Amino acid sequence: MFNLKSKLTAVLAALLCAGTALAQDSGPLIDILVKKGLLNDQEAEDLRAELVKDFAANTSAGKLNLSSALTELKIAGDVRIRYEGRGGELVNGTDLARDRLRYRLRTALTGKLLNNWGFGLRLETGGGNRSSNVTMADDGGPYAKTNDGIFVGQVYATWAPTSEWTFTAGRMANPLVTTSMVWDGDINPEGFAEQYRTRRGDNEFFVTLGQFVYGTSGTQNPFPVITNANIAGTEDVFLTAWQGGYKRYIKGATTFFQIAPVVYSYIGADQRANVAAFNGAMSATNAAPINNLYVVEVPMEYNWVAQNGVALRAFADVAINLDADSRARKFGRADLDGEDKAFHVGLQYGKASLPGEWDARVIYQSVGAFALDANLVDSDLFDSRTNMEGFIVGGNYALGAATQLSLTYAAGDRKTDAIIAPGSGDVGANNLLKDFWLLQVDLNVKF
Repeated sequence: MFNLKSKLTAVLAALLCAGTALAQDSGPLIDILVKKGLLNDQEAEDLRAELVKDFAANTSAGKLNLSSALTELKIAGDVRIRYEGRGGELVNGTDLARDRLRYRLRTALTGKLLNNWGFGLRLETGGGNRSSNVTMADDGGPYAKTNDGIFVGQVYATWAPTSEWTFTAGRMANPLVTTSMVWDGDINPEGFAEQYRTRRGDNEFFVTLGQFVYGTSGTQNPFPVITNANIAGTEDVFLTAWQGGYKRYIKGATTFFQIAPVVYSYIGADQRANVAAFNGAMSATNAAPINNLYVVEVPMEYNWVAQNGVALRAFADVAINLDADSRARKFGRADLDGEDKAFHVGLQYGKASLPGEWDARVIYQSVGAFALDANLVDSDLFDSRTNMEGFIVGGNYALGAATQLSLTYAAGDRKTDAIIAPGSGDVGANNLLKDFWLLQVDLNVKF
């Protein structure tokens, strides 16, 4: 009978002999060996490095000359072709309409390194903060490429010292559990995030902290001469987020409830009006400042499977700005301090995963004028605006395992006619927008 050393030798030999096949897939197996006590942490890291080295030396992939510190490398992305029509009506009765054919390319390179480090890089078309779309023929001439640039959408480093902790720095995918009511899905915040997640039986707990650089003042002198004349505008603006969440598994992994309250606070947003970016009292000419925003958001969802086997998901998101009364007062409408709340509620039927499968969703959303940061809300559904309410319907049909056809329609109008719909949308940017509609038809291909 083999002793422990013999078993370890046999395991290592088997893995090394199968290095070509297992170099990219051996992580879970090595983790099991660690849990069984056959390998310690250092031996596991050495084995991963040896498998990668062997894989590189004995296959055509060796021509890539991969780093010996690399334990996993992944390339993925997506291509989207879109028809979009959006329009609305101004308060003076003028009709607005804009039809576009658009495309988007995103390609990401992610990797894992020894000692629990990792990295990510995503390149994408479109330089906007809330869109990576390119409009067809929107160039300097027929078939020119004036607007067809490639931009860095994400670039970050990660460290996961344990299976429960993850630290991220750079321009990252949004680490928060949230919805399009508060955060546009295309926004990749810049800064730092710390995440903790643990599961105890059917109960899962998680905490996410975010410290994001919201905007620079333009004054980057680290040792400014501080006087009463130049204090304003010498500091950058930061957005901090504190989120705690709970997930209860009721039946396997398909039936669960989740709730994840989060608090947002802005640092440096109290500088004098019209000096630093995004500051000053909100008005018809300054429709998206961040003064007097202290927002509490509570997203929640319930997922289950119907008797006919169809996946169902009910979800909601509620938010309140605890400093909305001051925001309304600075706008000159102290009587509208009740415009401090926002909510979003919806239901999804099905899940389009395999060819021939489809899903559908319906959402109702209502956002008060002083409830949220208009610089972050979704740029499509209600034209990047607050003080809007209405319905969204949509669905997906899986043409293939990695190809979907999607449709989204939204229609809304001002929640309160007495004031503008603050934001910087694609139609009615002069803040005279009264109502709005949107139609999007997408062909999505993932790779």
